[in-house]
Amino acid sequence: MIEHRLIERMIKIVRDEAANIEKTGKADVLLIDTAVDFIRTYADRCHHGKEEDILFRDLRNKNLSSDHKRILNELIEEHVQARSMTRALVAARDRYAKGDTGAAKDIAGFMKALSDFYPVHIAKEDKDFFIPCMDYFTRQEQDKMLEEFDTFDKNLIHEKYTKVVEANEKPIAAEPAKPQPLQSKKFKCRACEFVYDPEKGDPESGIEPGTPFKQIPDDWRCPLCGAGKSQFVPV
Repeated sequence: MIEHRLIERMIKIVRDEAANIEKTGKADVLLIDTAVDFIRTYADRCHHGKEEDILFRDLRNKNLSSDHKRILNELIEEHVQARSMTRALVAARDRYAKGDTGAAKDIAGFMKALSDFYPVHIAKEDKDFFIPCMDYFTRQEQDKMLEEFDTFDKNLIHEKYTKVVEANEKPIAAEPAKPQPLQSKKFKCRACEFVYDPEKGDPESGIEPGTPFKQIPDDWRCPLCGAGKSQFVPV
């Protein structure tokens, strides 16, 4: 239930961004990526993971009331629904980042759906399930679950950041890459992977061909996803 309080704070951010997208027609790709990472890692992998792999596992070995059995099955199904909505949000985000401005409406819709879903799901667990279900366990069993929760969280952190490192490790090149002249060096947007090519410039934004990246005004933004200049890295 303590974890629910942090999830509620992120869901408010998601709801506010959905309203902003509906108002402006533009989406903040970096904020969406942050929200998706939070939902997938904290809300689902960490929070739902402890529920499904530990609490729900142990409850299935108890003589649950028919009402608690029903709620348990509903909660598991709702976890599946949340994962489906998150996948749909990511798909819409990817379309938007590739230049499909119409995807902003879908992004807002999926973000609103998630912000509608979580409060109801959380209330069901807090009010109708977690506390009464503790009566099925002895104090020793509850303490054992807490120890498993702690181990689960520690393993999750190591798993997540091991993958982060592995995903960014690159094989050592046989020969070091030759540095490009400043005028021809390209820069890539970390949010949508759009590549700024100095030879082409960005005429639609007033950036003439032949303009080095460092000479672009600081208020210039990625023409695909709207990310700021600071989100670009050398290719």
